[in-house]
Amino acid sequence: MRHYWLLLLAAILAGGCASPGVLPPLADLDVGESRRAADVQGVDAGETALLADLKGPGVIQHMWFTASSPDPHAYAHMVLRVWWDGEVDPSIEAPLGDFFGTGFGEERHLYSAAIEMIPAGMPGHAALVSWIPMPFETARIEVENQTDTHVAFFSKIDWVKVRRLDPNAGRLHAQWRRSNPVEKGRPHVALQARGKGRFLGMTFSIHRLRGGGWVEGGEDFYIDIRKDEWEALDRWDRALVAPERRVPEGIRSVANQPMGPVWPTLPGIGIEDYFCHSWGFSEGDDSIYHGISLGPDEQNRMSAFRFHFADPIYFEESFMVLIRNHGWDVGPRSDDITTVAFWYQNEPHMAFPELPTKEKRFTPLDVVED
Repeated sequence: MRHYWLLLLAAILAGGCASPGVLPPLADLDVGESRRAADVQGVDAGETALLADLKGPGVIQHMWFTASSPDPHAYAHMVLRVWWDGEVDPSIEAPLGDFFGTGFGEERHLYSAAIEMIPAGMPGHAALVSWIPMPFETARIEVENQTDTHVAFFSKIDWVKVRRLDPNAGRLHAQWRRSNPVEKGRPHVALQARGKGRFLGMTFSIHRLRGGGWVEGGEDFYIDIRKDEWEALDRWDRALVAPERRVPEGIRSVANQPMGPVWPTLPGIGIEDYFCHSWGFSEGDDSIYHGISLGPDEQNRMSAFRFHFADPIYFEESFMVLIRNHGWDVGPRSDDITTVAFWYQNEPHMAFPELPTKEKRFTPLDVVED
């Protein structure tokens, strides 16, 4: 893991937005000054705890959290937020469980090069681990307790003080989004970003609300598209695109799903294919870059993750990630989909949608219609 982290750190500090393959001399990073922000504190219901207020320049190497809470879905109700370099709006905002790879407030075993979740045998007690390098000049890290009870919260944040950061070193961003349900015939929007950066990956959870197959769909990436194309995708209206750029009515993708109004820069095939599986999901077929933490069909639910460490996706001006909700046998679907998208970019970042209340982020299981 140490050797892997050094390679990853070098790639990121070469510039969150730099060209692939540029690695700076590690000696220039002055990585000998290791530091830690550690705390054990009680957080009352409705209160926010400050976990770290760091003065860099530096790079967070590792974060570890756990809690002691009677709430069986505590990690759906506790929200992680991170601000870089004195910004007004957070660059990371997501429920703890979703950020660390499992939705629905559940706790499952997950091991990857980026994040880990290790249950402790009692709800609300899992260890949550991040290995994602996070460059910063200053960093403020908080957790908000939106449960109805007092929570004991334990945290360790390990970071290294560096002499300097590359001016193009992007800041890590993570954004939670939910479509409950996805509007039939339209996609789930996992990310809309403006700026220069690199897509790192996502965690993904789906609650299947209808019978039939759901594993076609797929990811569509739109890189540095024109203003009219962005608007057409945002409003899902092909009439807003210039005729020469418009996808004709009825055109289908290579996987035979309906396309949107604009050709994707990087079109997907099926959602299982994006997560490095094929012809459906196979539990246990995981790696350090992709895997399943819940499911693939636990009470009609699944949580999965995919990280682009080995196959980075770069953008210069804008980036959009759409997830098609489609079944091979039933056509367009309207399931409940939640994602956390991870990416690096230079600041400032595009404003995040307002994070919904916990009641709108987490709901009891619905009955699946046949």
